[in-house]
Amino acid sequence: MVSPTTKVVVIEATQIPKNVVSSIPTLEFNGLFDGQVVYQLGVIGELKDQGVGKYQTLAKRYPSHLESDLATKVTATSERAISQQDTPGLYQALYQVDGDAEGVHEDVSPLTAPDIAFMTKVLGMNLTAIWVRLMIGRFSGQALVKASHEGTTYHDAIYQAHFPYADYHLTNQKSAPATVIGAQIERANKGSEQ
Repeated sequence: MVSPTTKVVVIEATQIPKNVVSSIPTLEFNGLFDGQVVYQLGVIGELKDQGVGKYQTLAKRYPSHLESDLATKVTATSERAISQQDTPGLYQALYQVDGDAEGVHEDVSPLTAPDIAFMTKVLGMNLTAIWVRLMIGRFSGQALVKASHEGTTYHDAIYQAHFPYADYHLTNQKSAPATVIGAQIERANKGSEQ
């Protein structure tokens, strides 16, 4: 029996991450869309595959250090693309960076669970709780601003996910955010977290 005040939220399993480990730099603009406003959570820069031997890795940096013009372009394009989504949620706009350091917009997709965990750590905000409040209709943009530690300077953080497929006797596997088995986060001026 469900209480009349209980709201059921269906989480669809349609999220198929597209950004596999690559030697092509990728930018990920992360934002929360409440149905009307896009709140910027920051841009993550994907680093080249640092895998050694049997271990493949997916390494990302937050915040991504972008030239002013590229940052402005990525922000404007991303906010416009995310605001066209049908439902509120946590999204990322993916870009490939070409040789001229121009971001080429690729796709908008829901923020992956590993990226939500990474952003939660580096921002010091519980994005899962914020997302749940959004889904049950109790989200407040003011609460997000309050939780954002306005004026806080964020130190660089490197997220390195591991894919030890050989240890699990899995062959021909592709590295993707949905297959992260473990990760380590290193912050500038601080130690590492796992």
